[in-house]
Amino acid sequence: MPLRPAVSALARSTIKTAYDELDRTINLADKKDFANTTLEHVRNAALSMESQLATRESLQNMRRLMPLFQGLEHYSKVVDILCNGTPYLPWIWAPITLILRIASEFVEAFEHIIRGYASIAESLKRFKILHDVFINTPDFQQTLAVFYADILNFHKHAYKFVRRSGWRLMFTTSWGRFQRRFGNILEDLKQHGALIDLEANARNISQAKTMRDDIRKWREESETQVRREDVEQNAKQYESIVSWLKVNEADQIAVMDSISSEAADCQCTGGWLLKDKRVRSWASNHPDTPALWLKGSAGTGKSVLTAQLISFMKITKLVAFHFCTYLYTSSTMYEQILKSLLLQILRKDGDLVALIYQICILEKKSPTITLLEQLVQKLLTSMSSDPNQEEYLWIIIDGLDECDPDKQIRLIRLINQLTSRPAVPGNTVCKVLVSGRAPSSALEKLKRRQTISLSEEKRSLNESIRQYVDQKLITMHNKLRQLDLGPSEIGEIRDVIVAKADGMFLYARLVMDYLASNIFYNGREIMDSVKQLPQKLTDFYQRILTQILIQLDSRSVDRIRCVLGWIAFAKRPLCKPELLSAITFSAGDHGVSRLVPQFLLETCGTLIEERKDATLAFIHNSVKEVIRVAKGLHGFHIYATEFWTEYLLSWAASNHPTTEGASLSLIDIACELAERLERTMSSPSEGYTGKLMDKRLESLQQYRMLQKHVSRALQTRSLGNLELRVLGNRPVDKELQQNSNRLLATDGISNMLMSYQEVVKLILSSSYLIGLSTEELELFRVHFGATAYTCQLTSCSRATIGFETEKLLKEHESSHIRWFKCSTSGCQFPPFGSARALKSHMNKYHTITATPKRIRKSTAALVDTWTLPDRNPHISPNTISLRQAFSPIPILDDPFQDNSGNMNFEGPKQGSVSPQPSMLDSVYPYVSGIPPNISRTDYDLTLWMSDVEGDSTPWGENVLDGFDWQ
Repeated sequence: MPLRPAVSALARSTIKTAYDELDRTINLADKKDFANTTLEHVRNAALSMESQLATRESLQNMRRLMPLFQGLEHYSKVVDILCNGTPYLPWIWAPITLILRIASEFVEAFEHIIRGYASIAESLKRFKILHDVFINTPDFQQTLAVFYADILNFHKHAYKFVRRSGWRLMFTTSWGRFQRRFGNILEDLKQHGALIDLEANARNISQAKTMRDDIRKWREESETQVRREDVEQNAKQYESIVSWLKVNEADQIAVMDSISSEAADCQCTGGWLLKDKRVRSWASNHPDTPALWLKGSAGTGKSVLTAQLISFMKITKLVAFHFCTYLYTSSTMYEQILKSLLLQILRKDGDLVALIYQICILEKKSPTITLLEQLVQKLLTSMSSDPNQEEYLWIIIDGLDECDPDKQIRLIRLINQLTSRPAVPGNTVCKVLVSGRAPSSALEKLKRRQTISLSEEKRSLNESIRQYVDQKLITMHNKLRQLDLGPSEIGEIRDVIVAKADGMFLYARLVMDYLASNIFYNGREIMDSVKQLPQKLTDFYQRILTQILIQLDSRSVDRIRCVLGWIAFAKRPLCKPELLSAITFSAGDHGVSRLVPQFLLETCGTLIEERKDATLAFIHNSVKEVIRVAKGLHGFHIYATEFWTEYLLSWAASNHPTTEGASLSLIDIACELAERLERTMSSPSEGYTGKLMDKRLESLQQYRMLQKHVSRALQTRSLGNLELRVLGNRPVDKELQQNSNRLLATDGISNMLMSYQEVVKLILSSSYLIGLSTEELELFRVHFGATAYTCQLTSCSRATIGFETEKLLKEHESSHIRWFKCSTSGCQFPPFGSARALKSHMNKYHTITATPKRIRKSTAALVDTWTLPDRNPHISPNTISLRQAFSPIPILDDPFQDNSGNMNFEGPKQGSVSPQPSMLDSVYPYVSGIPPNISRTDYDLTLWMSDVEGDSTPWGENVLDGFDWQ
């Protein structure tokens, strides 16, 4: 008896790796019978499935799988040598039944997956001839192993697709991504099949070696190409979603950077929080502690602790976060919180991006609050990609108390819905941490919560403050050494600061800034000064403000008030040139020619700071609360153009009687501005009569000219106007053709901005300007280099933070255009201009339909020529099985059907003769109401072939899978 051939270690390793990956993917309940599943079991399951589909009137052509089963049978005989003594072999066919059974619940997906499996058969047919001829060759063994790996890889992706939570919902949007992967696997099988054919010819040994190297290189490149296409499509769709949401992600990035820089100054001060048992329980992959409230008063370091927790968890966990802060008004709006969380969740999964792109962008829905809430819940339903275990998402929201009370309640209501999801395999468990001040009626309604009260953690906070003060005192080492202060004196100063701070980080920071900025002659003066500082934070602020104002006259006090007012009430943080420009024009003198001096800001230096993004803000939001109670001349142009309509409409909709006196001057100035703009227009009109783009415009009804110019400004910076401008008013399809009569909107304010930016471009392109020194010119480039090319879409982050070149700006603005790209793999059509055009394209080129083919003459001659009226709407191509429609008729020359009309998977029997009954007799029971005196010559029966992959099957072309009446 000949010995079994030696198995290549590389081939065995390839097979084992593929088996292990699939074994980890399929859950225990689904794979428990795989080891005992035979190919015959899979065939019988296919027949049983066809019968079940018949009862639902959703029949599919299961005969398309027969070549696959036959090919797997031949392949298994060859690869069995490599799988000897292992459980690997049944996994070639066992997952097929499972995947088809799950997919059969959704007919459209079922059809796609059957097509994919049927395509594998073409690459397996060669094993019927080769058998074990080359089994001793290591290269041939490796090729067999690659076949095994590709088949199991196909099973893995198909299983993950149908087992993903919400896969039916995501099918139409995600299939294009999976189709690219499936197509790549099928192409790999085809390439290796060609390699086997080449190796089978001994004369082409050297050519086979070259081809093997080429295939290896192609495989690597094709996998890279598939990944690159996925990434590119995902990026484009994500940018469209960002534009649709009209959200400025730069705000949250700036807030996170700012707080992270503060956290960097407080290194090793938040370790106690990570060790807290409540936080450890909340951060674990267990359903315990679904909600956590980090409670503390202003200045206790909640935001810093939150930022440190986020930075720690992001390394290994899926975290979405949002900071609510007075610095950015939008950050405290409920809809902006939802948008921020949505985008962070979308960045984790390209399939979710495709889903939102399909149901929101292509269907042209508006991002209402109700829709955003539904999307958040829908994403959590569809997030989990592993059916074997539950997935976890942690949401962290800081500063909830800065939002309006009604929005706080609505957000907590949504959080309660998210955290109530059960922790079961295939589901996504949501855990939420909210930091905010107490008391809070909204946070009291947070269900199943644990609470960490910082007022009860004084010991941990004081130890953290002690570490922080030590770090700051080290930076003052040279100053303290010159005052002859030793370790004991420095330690005494530290202890006094910690005691006075009493768990308040902000107080300790103010004290350290106070010590660093004042002049002392000896250590006793430092100690006395610290002891004399006010105990309360508000008193500390009042003392600082008094020190700033005490030596100033009334005019200087007004100017300081102007500086603090702009910082407190700006819609977003202003950079230094913007703030100086705003202060310059705040006096009401429009004819000024010089910018106010920068030392004005230095006067307020104790209360304000310049952040990492070059913007100015209060050292803490509590400063704003206390103050409420108590050459870049045109640098403000960008900010004013973006927000002037928002300021005006907010006032118009508020109608606060307490501000009526101040509002009169505002409305007078606004009306004067509208009159001047009207005089600059080429064809002025009496008033605005078009559709209002903002409901608040109704509040300006009595100021018709002002209403017209505000509305025109809104229209000029709208998405529709941007599309007209970018496309050059040239429609790309019929739907855009219908709207092409719209004219490009312009307004006076935007025209002034364009003029200003032209001057900026001129200065930036100049190497020398009269009246400017080299240093001033370079400073202008630093501060205004990104203002020459700004996006003209309102609410876009690039409307204020522009680009360095016009090319980058055009590329960015093009990303706002609502293009509709075909997601089908390999489609070369350019993007479409409307959802209707895309839908028409999909129906025309990518809809699954049965391909009509007339049967061969040899078979047609056996069929009488007649036609029947359309009497049974349930009978149509590709929806009726051969066994159901023609059960009394055996298929001519069909090796897979016996004389009784039943499917036979063993092939034809020798010497069997196929009878030839009348076709009409068999079809008649399925068509009601046929007149008895019907003439067969008056009708014509058109037989159609199903769209089986590969027409030249071993048993001929006369497989009659469906028919159509004409």
